[in-house]
Amino acid sequence: MKKIIRNIKRLIFVFIIMIIFSIYNIFTLINKAFYKDNINYNPIINVNKEEIYLALNEQFILETNIEDIEYEILNKEIITINNNIITGIKSGNTIIKLKKYNTVKEIKVNVSDLYTLPIINNNKNYLSCNQYTESENNYLDKVLEYKINNAGYKTRAGVVEASRFLTLSFKYRIHYFYENGRLLTNGTRSYVDGEGRYYHKGLYLSESKYDTLYAKQYGPSIWGCPLYTKIQNITTPNGLDCSGFISWALLNAGFDVGDRGAGISEIKTNDLDDLGEKIEINYDTLNNNLYKVGDLISRDGHIGILIGIGNDRFYVAESLDYDLHVNIYNTEELINSDWTYFINMDNLYLSDGNLTNMW
Repeated sequence: MKKIIRNIKRLIFVFIIMIIFSIYNIFTLINKAFYKDNINYNPIINVNKEEIYLALNEQFILETNIEDIEYEILNKEIITINNNIITGIKSGNTIIKLKKYNTVKEIKVNVSDLYTLPIINNNKNYLSCNQYTESENNYLDKVLEYKINNAGYKTRAGVVEASRFLTLSFKYRIHYFYENGRLLTNGTRSYVDGEGRYYHKGLYLSESKYDTLYAKQYGPSIWGCPLYTKIQNITTPNGLDCSGFISWALLNAGFDVGDRGAGISEIKTNDLDDLGEKIEINYDTLNNNLYKVGDLISRDGHIGILIGIGNDRFYVAESLDYDLHVNIYNTEELINSDWTYFINMDNLYLSDGNLTNMW
């Protein structure tokens, strides 16, 4: 009997030892995993943007490759973050620190009131002379480039974004200006850059842009500043004519089509409406959706661009008579308007990019 009891005690002892050993091994494995993840593990944090530009109340969805990441905002007055959505709430710059274990990644966020969320407001104040400093012009140029790159440089969406930025997000109306000349003279006028046809990347708001002009006649003069127009024989604020606006949007999105004019002419084959197939605006065209946001829209002597469609609405951006603006048409209004053709731009754009029908 005593022997049996001793054997039972031995078995119990061995069993206890085995349990202790198993618990130790489990603890060791957990500890190693914890140690690895928190001390030696340095994950690579990838994000969809390392520098972000926002208008007030504009939002950006931050995408990362790692879940349950920790955020730290250095200046909480500038932005908020909620469910990976960054919102600009005050002008300024701040840093977001993304943290996971021993890895820290920084993202710079710039918030500015120099431009707005894209909205249609054809009653904005006109741009005045020298309204912006050189640093402000440089900042707006960066924002424009940023937005075009997000939409897709050298894509249809990039051209649409450039057009939307100048007509919807820029805080002021840009005057219409009758050009004083163009590169393709069509037998009459010489090329004069910056006079109704600023043909360079970025906004023409700083006199430092004069260094990029190829020629001048009565200027130079930045947008909003007085300039003599030979056609009217008066001095008016400089701005953009219709084809100047379209050429500017195309160039900024990566399509240098040359200094082309507007209008439908069987004789001329070098105008903007010759860049693609002309599709007559009629019920068949509209019912069969033979158009896209980013297509040009033309009539004799004039050109615009379709920057939005939806709910039987066509949003056309144009520079005409008084300023750069956006007109809204329903189907009946568009058919009964002076617009004659959509210009299918697929062969030029090749790619749609991150195209949206509305903003």
